[in-house]
Amino acid sequence: MSQSVKARHYHTGQAIEVFFEGKTIARIENIASAPNLPAIFPGLVDIQVNGWNGTDINRPGVEPQDFVKITRDLRRKGITTWIPTLITQSVENLEATLRAYIKMYPQIRSAAPGIHLEGPFISPEDGARGAHPAQFVRSPDWKLMEKWIEISEGNIRLITLSPEWPEAPDFIKKCVKAGIRVSIGHTAAESSQIQAAVAAGATLSTHLGNGSHQMLRRHPNYIWDQMAADELFATVITDGFHLPDVVIKTILKVKAEKALLVSDTTAIGGLPPGEYDAPIGGKVVLTPAGKLHMEANANMLAGSASNLLDCVRYLAGTGMESLPDAWDRGSVLPAAFMGLPQAKGLTPGAPADWVLVRQEHGKFDLVEVCKDGIRYECEM
Repeated sequence: MSQSVKARHYHTGQAIEVFFEGKTIARIENIASAPNLPAIFPGLVDIQVNGWNGTDINRPGVEPQDFVKITRDLRRKGITTWIPTLITQSVENLEATLRAYIKMYPQIRSAAPGIHLEGPFISPEDGARGAHPAQFVRSPDWKLMEKWIEISEGNIRLITLSPEWPEAPDFIKKCVKAGIRVSIGHTAAESSQIQAAVAAGATLSTHLGNGSHQMLRRHPNYIWDQMAADELFATVITDGFHLPDVVIKTILKVKAEKALLVSDTTAIGGLPPGEYDAPIGGKVVLTPAGKLHMEANANMLAGSASNLLDCVRYLAGTGMESLPDAWDRGSVLPAAFMGLPQAKGLTPGAPADWVLVRQEHGKFDLVEVCKDGIRYECEM
């Protein structure tokens, strides 16, 4: 049975009626404008989520239901698709989490369609390693990776690694052949190693400008090398803490439509300010301003406490981009990179995933979120 929703298209402002059948947009028709129509945006797609609102998928003993809870909690923020991200940790914990995810996969496959492994094959160096625990960092191991692919039933979609390891180029080629996208991140690699990774098939930089040393030589360095690689997309965290605005602006100019927004949010996101114990960073502090840092070093971030909607809001609020363009960087563009059907956005044949937004005086509030044709009201 066909249903419909009337709204203004987020880019054109044209009043439209979106007809959907089941989980799919069937057709879209232009209609006469009417007062108080909300704007309609495609659902947000976050490809780097470690947890949210007290639920952490990197903690020991994660439960299958944790993935459902995060799916529900993120949906309230307009994030209709997310990629669970597993950081560097013990093999036992990682494998247990993969099993928990697969147990719930039939229920959440549309909202959480794969896993992002952020580690453990990253740089062992302080600074480049970020808040990842040093004792679990290791060199690329294809036999181990094959085991994880098997446990995940082929649902590892993305891996972040450092190409500074001698084994990296061959490992990257095997990942690409297996259908896994490879991202460079948490790296201390030299120029030649980054070039070799790109030649082997790496296509992304993870949170470019973060997960790096506090001090770098002017040039060359691994940030410039990744900026200059036209083959590489780049994710950026626009929460107001991870990168200065001038750096964000530069990355957007250089990478253009290859710059994608992610949150890198953790279980601390959505919780009140205070001190916490977390798998990412151990003892961490969430400040009243929303900055999440390691207790021992206020300059060392421990992931993010912002969600992707917050990141879109921040970017649009800087004036660097319009709200529609900032929204695309957190929705259709990352979906396209990941090969997800949500890349179709608001077009016939696309998933019925959208967000209704009320805009007033330069601010906006969510009115409704639709996922797979099921509509959910949002608190104003």
